[in-house]
Formats: sequence, C-alpha cells, structure tokens
Amino acid sequence: MDRKIAIIGGSNLFESKVLHDAKQETIRTPHGAVTAYYTGRAMLIQRHGLQNDPPHKINHKANLSAVKMRNIDRVFAINSVGSLKREIEPGTCCLVRDFISFYNIPTIDTEHRIHITPSMSIEIGAEVKACVKCQLSDVVYWQTTGPRFETPAEIRLMANFADVVGMTLGSEATIACELGLEYASVCMVDNYANGIAPDLLDFDSFTKLVEGNQAEMDAFLEELLQCLC
Repeated sequence: MDRKIAIIGGSNLFESKVLHDAKQETIRTPHGAVTAYYTGRAMLIQRHGLQNDPPHKINHKANLSAVKMRNIDRVFAINSVGSLKREIEPGTCCLVRDFISFYNIPTIDTEHRIHITPSMSIEIGAEVKACVKCQLSDVVYWQTTGPRFETPAEIRLMANFADVVGMTLGSEATIACELGLEYASVCMVDNYANGIAPDLLDFDSFTKLVEGNQAEMDAFLEELLQCLC
C-alpha cells in the first residue's frame, strides 16, 4: 500500500508494545495539542490523550485534525465495545459497517454548513478483512454519551437495532468524514452490556476485561501494521 494510514486506538494502546520503539511527535492543532507516534508508514494516536481523558471529554477535533495536518487521508480505528447480543462473545473482533449516534454529536463546523452523511470506508474495511487471520463479522455500533454505563432497559432497546455499544466511534467517524478522511473501525468486544450477562458491569470489572484482552489486541495490531503499512 502506497498511502500512509493513521491508526487511532483506545486506552489499551498505552500498554501496547508497538509504541515502545515508536517515534513520538507533538502536533499543535487549532483544537489543541496531540501526541502522535510513528512506526513504519503508520501514524498512531491514543484517542484519550496522555491524560487518559474519559470518553465524553475526548478531543476528537484535535485528534483528527492532527491526521489531516500530516496529509494522511485514511484512518483505521480500534474501539472497545460491549456486546448487545449473547452470540457476540467477549474477545470477538467485529468490523463496523454503520453506527447510531443521536446525542452530543461534535462538529468542526463553525462558519460554514457541513451537511454530511458520515459513513464507514468500505475500501479500508475490505483490506482489513483480507489481511487479518481472525474472522470479522459486520456489526452496527450504538454510541452512548458516557461516562456512565447503560442500564439494562437501555440495552434492551439498543439490541433491537445494533450489535455493540460504545462511547467514541460515532463522534470520531463524524469528525473524520467532515475533514474528508476515509474512516473504518474494528471493535474488540471486552464485555457483555448490562442485562446481557447476569452480573451488572462496573468500571473495575470493565478494566479487568480490557486488560485480559491486551495480548489479543497487541497481536491484532501487529498483524494490522504488517498488512496495511
């Protein structure tokens, strides 16, 4: 592949050995500073930033603007999600084909009307499917505001229309599309959403589940870098 690509990951990207030897750069955008890492032809960004901001405080405008400022037009995201379906088990990797996001939708639109319909890149998604070993099922992602988890009643409603739930992808994809960037995402299912499994989810148990998937995420990221870069 000739073109560079930006890979945006979540909290577990901090723990990934991929970043250990990567070159680091601070990019100052009109929306704030972003720390980026470089390995091969890939630019990597930890979406939560150095302060590990919670989902509702992520600076998507700065993250995606940093990508644009480095003349990269392709973005591949890795997102942590909860499963809305019993058959989509924790540890599963899913390719997002579409998303639902109704509230607190960010925009870079300040003076001009940017009427877009955000979409996932079919091209990048096909490339990822063709080069990784794991089977990727196509899913619909439902974005909630965060930082709280969803109630069982909310999950029952969402499960009628979507397959996984998270707090970041819809906002990130919208800003990417407003900036003219191609955007695709694979989600790592770290847990069952509340009401799908018997036990209610809390932050401590969620953190342990994410940590448990770290090795699998590292392997996926290394495989991804080899085939996309």
